[in-house]
Amino acid sequence: MKLFINIITIISLFVEPIISIDVCTNVQCKCNHHFTNVYCDSKGWTSLNTIEFPSRVRTLTLINNKLKFDTTDDRSKIENLTSLLDLSLNQNPIEIIPPFNNSKIRSISLQDTSITSVKFPSTYLNLFLETISLSNNKIHTIDENDFIALKNSKVKRLHIDSASLSTIHQNAFIPLIQLQSLSLKNNQLKSCEFLSTFRLLSSIKLDGNRFTSLPQELLLKRNINYFFRQNLISIIDESSPLYTWLKNNYTNNKIYLANNSFDCCRSLWFIRFLNTSSHFVGDASSLTCATPSNYAGKKLIELNPDEMNCSGVLPNGTWWTTGRIIAVVIGGSAFILTSIVIIVIMTRRQRVRSGYTEIGGIDDPSPNTALLSSSNEPPFPPYGEDNDAVSTYSTAPSRNTVGSHITSVSTAGGIPANDDNQI
Repeated sequence: MKLFINIITIISLFVEPIISIDVCTNVQCKCNHHFTNVYCDSKGWTSLNTIEFPSRVRTLTLINNKLKFDTTDDRSKIENLTSLLDLSLNQNPIEIIPPFNNSKIRSISLQDTSITSVKFPSTYLNLFLETISLSNNKIHTIDENDFIALKNSKVKRLHIDSASLSTIHQNAFIPLIQLQSLSLKNNQLKSCEFLSTFRLLSSIKLDGNRFTSLPQELLLKRNINYFFRQNLISIIDESSPLYTWLKNNYTNNKIYLANNSFDCCRSLWFIRFLNTSSHFVGDASSLTCATPSNYAGKKLIELNPDEMNCSGVLPNGTWWTTGRIIAVVIGGSAFILTSIVIIVIMTRRQRVRSGYTEIGGIDDPSPNTALLSSSNEPPFPPYGEDNDAVSTYSTAPSRNTVGSHITSVSTAGGIPANDDNQI
């Protein structure tokens, strides 16, 4: 019996330390039956120095603690878990992406941390990650070389939602040659030039961004599901990529557009597109008009563009831009003003000419000067008395005979100025 007790005591010396620090054995964390899934969330841990995890753990979550992984000891706790596949460090005050060196990890989640850059350390060159989540951070910008350390990885899914993203370099995703699903929801993006660099992409989510129209990059790739829900898109017409999809029969492409504020009178082409080719739009049945007011709330799929009352609404929102409307108004005003000026000038010229009569082809320099006459003399000389004198008051056509070019003007006394005998 004494021997048996001694054996138990010796075994306990080896087993007790393991039991006391194993987070599953001492029920510090929630674990499944085989200790392969371990959930150590909201423990208030600032370090892992005194923590041991089951060696067989495959999924480990350390959500909502105070871990930074800025020491070698803390990182080694993760790297020594040779069976670990999925690691979640959400809601920890991690300032940079931890430089783990564990080639077994397939999924890492760093949501809602203090990360401001997506630049991966060089240690990730040897990792074979497949899924990465960096959502709910303040990243703002993704630079060209941020993912260069992942060029040997097998990343297929990348999530950077709600990260205050406004700028992504056109070549940022080139190292991710295996990427199939990209989620960039609820950011501040207005363009997506980076779309041209993907090889195997099958889904991209750009919901909740600031797109005002469908980007032309949608023409570059086929067999993709595009998500543009809850953006600022109001007009879709024949200038959009959907026209090319229809023309070239890109039947494997699909787009989702719910919760955009469609101007239905400026999207008549799109309504016709839905009537004939709704299979391109995954949520066609839920799209509704926002404007004009007489169609607000109506489903686009139920409208007939040939029967819509869009009087007073410019039919083509693409051509009738604000700049063109202003140009038309200014051009029209200038034309009207020029016409008025020309008419005024022509009218004045006619009024000036109406006060005199040309004599012998020479204009009288003083057509409006009144000629005085004696009260004893008739205003006009008797016909035939002076054939060469033609009154400038006459409104009848002048008769000029050959050799008769001398004219006389009555003086104040009514005497012809060329009559020398009367002086």
